[in-house]
Amino acid sequence: MLALGVVPALFVLSCSSAGWRPRTGPPRARAVTREWSTTVMLRGKPLELHLASPQVPASDVVVLYASGDGGWFGAAVDMFHQIAGSGYFGVGFSSREFLKIERSRGTLVTAAQLTAEYRQVLAQGRLALGLNATTPTVLTGWSRGAAFAVIVGSDPTVQEHVLGVIAIGLSEGEDLGADNPEEADDGTASPRPRRWPFDTYARIVRLGPTPCAVIQSTRDGYLPAAAARQRFGPDTPRRRFYAVDAKNHRFSGGKAAFDAALLDALRWTLAQSPRPPAGDVP
Repeated sequence: MLALGVVPALFVLSCSSAGWRPRTGPPRARAVTREWSTTVMLRGKPLELHLASPQVPASDVVVLYASGDGGWFGAAVDMFHQIAGSGYFGVGFSSREFLKIERSRGTLVTAAQLTAEYRQVLAQGRLALGLNATTPTVLTGWSRGAAFAVIVGSDPTVQEHVLGVIAIGLSEGEDLGADNPEEADDGTASPRPRRWPFDTYARIVRLGPTPCAVIQSTRDGYLPAAAARQRFGPDTPRRRFYAVDAKNHRFSGGKAAFDAALLDALRWTLAQSPRPPAGDVP
C-alpha cells in the first residue's frame, strides 16, 4: 500500500463537523423482503445468485452486490441484507466463486470479460426477479466486489445505463486474479508498494458523470479512510465519501454508522442520477 498521510479535513461519521451525518430518531423499519437463490451459467459453469425482492419497493432499480474475497458469509451477507431490508431489489454473488469459474490459479480476468459476465449476471437476476430487462442498475460491492463495481461502471459501453456506483471498503488496486483462496476479507496491506493492473481510485475518474460513493472504515487494514480520502479527493455533486468510525475492514464496532452510510449512499446515488434511456442495458 502506498504511504499516505492523514487528511486534516477528513470527516468521520461519528463526529459533528459539517457534512453528512447519520439520521437521528427511531430506526427505520426493515422492508418485508423475500430472499432466495438461483444460478447463472458463466463459461459453462453455474454461479449462485442471491436475490431479494421487497414487498413494497423503495425504488424500481436493481442493486447488484458482489462480496469480498472470503465469499458469501459473515459481513458480506450482512451488507446484502441491509440493502434488501431497505426496500431495494437485490442481486448478489460471491466474488470468490465468480473468479474461480473456469479459471486456473493465477489467471487474470480482463475488464472486458468482467463487464461481459456482469451483463449475464444482471440479465439473469432481472429475469428471476420478474423485472423488465431495462430496469436500471446500481453497482455496489465490498472489498474485491467494490473494485468490480468501479471497473465495470467505468466501462464506457455500460456507463449510460448504470445509475451509480457504491464502493464499500475499496482497496488501492485490483488484479482480477483468482489467487486468494484463503482470503477472509480482513487483514493488512503489503508493506511494499505494488503495481496494480487496475488502480481503483484512478479508475473512479473514468466514471464520468456517473455518481460514485465510497464507504471506508477509519481503521481499515488495507486502506484506512484517511488514505482513501486522499486518493478519492474532495466531494463533488457526483462524488461522495463516507468515513465510518470502525475497527477494521469489516466495519466492526461501527455497524450502526455503516448501515446509515450505506442507506444514505443509495438514496444520494438515486437522487443524482436521471433514469437511463430504454434499450440495451448491462
